[in-house]
Amino acid sequence: MRLRALIAATFASLAIAVAVSGCGSSAVVIGPLAQAADVTARAGGAHMQLSARIEAGEVPNAITMSGGGYFNYAAKEGTFSVQVAGLPAASGLGSEMTIQEIFKGSKLYVSSPLLTGKLPNGARWMSVDLTRVGQAAGLDTTQLLGGQSNPAQFLEYLKASGASVAKVGTNPIRGVPTTHYTATIDLAKATGALAGKNAGAAQQAISKLGMSELPVDVWVDSHDLVRRIQISIHIPALGKSLQMVMDIEMFGFGSVPTVSAPPASETFDATSTTLSGLGSATQ
Repeated sequence: MRLRALIAATFASLAIAVAVSGCGSSAVVIGPLAQAADVTARAGGAHMQLSARIEAGEVPNAITMSGGGYFNYAAKEGTFSVQVAGLPAASGLGSEMTIQEIFKGSKLYVSSPLLTGKLPNGARWMSVDLTRVGQAAGLDTTQLLGGQSNPAQFLEYLKASGASVAKVGTNPIRGVPTTHYTATIDLAKATGALAGKNAGAAQQAISKLGMSELPVDVWVDSHDLVRRIQISIHIPALGKSLQMVMDIEMFGFGSVPTVSAPPASETFDATSTTLSGLGSATQ
């Protein structure tokens, strides 16, 4: 895979991880995390701070991402601003750039100086329909992309994969005492349970990427709110083994500002392009 395609796949992995970590679910989940999932889903909204570190065989140094934003759980919408640093010179993208993301229902909108003057009809935003992308991968988007609303969705994956949850200890997150839990999601079992009639296609897509497990750590406070999630992604099929560790911290639970989608006149729909890229990345 060429370097630009690798970096594009990295950004796609980040967007999907953020989106899925924000998905909502009313299902009961396993053990000590069940109450936390339910309480967090009913919190109204939350501010979030994220950081990520990406390493890949074709990239000499780690790429880092940091930023923040918020999600409205009930309205199924949110926004993030992410600073990317450490991009290699060979990418032709510069060493740093800022990415603005808006989630509105099943749509993801992305804006960046990188896109200035490069989108059709002077568009400033690029949009992707996550429902269509999920369907192309054989995923049940009702389960997997249920509105980017609840950062406890990974707990549902734990249940579906039959993973056991272990208590690691206690840690303060932003000064709030929390209990730390860890587990590993079996992706084949999780997709088989959650993708329904599309299970075969979903499992095939994951198999092509070379992924089998997804380690997850969760920190829960005394009020049963999920305060932090750490996701470890390892994709052998991308860039001679792409690895990403992403942390999402939640705080300021309750009301958050309203999010508006960018004007249609300023948006280019890149869903078809993304679907084409998804097909070539998994071949």
